[in-house]
Amino acid sequence: MIRLKKCSLIWLTLLLLLIATAVNAAEKNFVEIDIYSVNDFHGHLRAEAADPGIAVLSGVINELMKQNPVGSLLLGGGDMFSGTIDANEYQGLPVVTAMNKMGFSANTAGNHIFDYPLDVIKRQAAAANFPILGANIVEAAGDRVAEPFKPYIMLQRNGLTIGILGLTTVETKEKASQFNLQKVKILPPEQIAQVYVDELRRQGAQIIVLLTHIGSRQGEKHGITGEIVPILQKIHGVDAVVTGHSHLCVSGTYEDIPVIQAGCYGEAVGRINLLYSMAAQKVVSANSRVYKLSELPRVQDNAMERFLEPIFKNIDSKYNEILAVNSQVLTNDRNGESRVGDFFMDVLKNGFKADVALYNGGAIRDTLPSGRVTVRDLLKIFPFDSTIYTAEVKGSDLRQVLEHGIGNPDISRLRFSGLQISADIRREEGQRISSVTLSDGSTLADEKYYKVISNDFMFSGGDGFYSLQNARHLRDCGKDKTFFAFALRSLKMVDYPAHDERLQIKKQGV
Repeated sequence: MIRLKKCSLIWLTLLLLLIATAVNAAEKNFVEIDIYSVNDFHGHLRAEAADPGIAVLSGVINELMKQNPVGSLLLGGGDMFSGTIDANEYQGLPVVTAMNKMGFSANTAGNHIFDYPLDVIKRQAAAANFPILGANIVEAAGDRVAEPFKPYIMLQRNGLTIGILGLTTVETKEKASQFNLQKVKILPPEQIAQVYVDELRRQGAQIIVLLTHIGSRQGEKHGITGEIVPILQKIHGVDAVVTGHSHLCVSGTYEDIPVIQAGCYGEAVGRINLLYSMAAQKVVSANSRVYKLSELPRVQDNAMERFLEPIFKNIDSKYNEILAVNSQVLTNDRNGESRVGDFFMDVLKNGFKADVALYNGGAIRDTLPSGRVTVRDLLKIFPFDSTIYTAEVKGSDLRQVLEHGIGNPDISRLRFSGLQISADIRREEGQRISSVTLSDGSTLADEKYYKVISNDFMFSGGDGFYSLQNARHLRDCGKDKTFFAFALRSLKMVDYPAHDERLQIKKQGV
């Protein structure tokens, strides 16, 4: 009872604050618009561990949008449809349906939408009650926006016409399946954005929102930074910016323009509040806030939970086979040590008798739990449809991979086996790696070729690992998940140490 009263008090406080703003707006002939956003959801439909799940996310958003029902809209910042077995098993369609139920007005295309082939994306778009935006995603053979993407949408809220322009990161060229990108090209956003902003104004847009899947960061000294900044420097006439891709909570301004990003996996909701003067015919004030769901009363959308229940039951029954028993949790820090990554790289190297195993850190998405390890646990770690290859890689190209993949702030840390590396990650790329020793005790030789096993994403130059495109004698070894499941069944018991010294990073002052 006490908890219920406390929860009610929190929601009542939020309600009174927002009502006060609305009353003030009405008195001054202002119109209030609330832009709510979710980005980088990555199919985390289910509530588990730190993920609230979409039933709670929907419940919280419903409560927030009640405060300004005629002036609120809900937007998706991209990378929504893939990343978990619950989503991937059905090619993202449960996420699309859930977003329909939540009333999303638009979603921008993220790089991970190309985890799916274009024909699947078209089916997703056909099932969606909202457009998938991507003004800078054009046909490979021309400059028309590629189907099924739309450059923008115009909608009405609280008597105002709002233009939503969708843009995606140019990093899509490096951070997506090269096969699925064959029919499209990604233009620099700043190359086309102003043209569309001007077009939206001509069509009567009173407020313009950039809905982007482009990275942003926030620092105490320098405010908004990241990939979005040089783009905003070349665009004028924008009233609000929704960002994504960097999986951070960001709430601030860039030259008085509110910029928001709401973390990832549904952990938070972004809100930009705009006050529009009917007399001045422009936005006269703006503020932003990120609501972390862990800090709000838990409100569940029971209808959403009922919709998801049969999906979860089907997944659990299909993927509940016990593969092995693990003695202790193997953790995964995408920008630090990943014992689960180290373990599977050792398994990969030894299984194919390679000199070196390599994986991009972003391909490894979860921890290996202690106790019984099921197929579903494995698919949480490796949610993407990756194929593994062996190839011969020249030592100099391998060295470039290590320089790019260790200490690079723009990508998750490289995972590897078969190497002992010393590095100073404070240095620039090309000067970070001080020594590389192979398992046999030899030093990495630039002119020698080594047997390397990795995934199709890396061998195609994904994440900027371009030197691997020089590899020779590539051999398809099948799906990574199939091999890893086989390996776990064979091992039966996993007893892997909590730490090793394969990567030694020079500390400050040493």
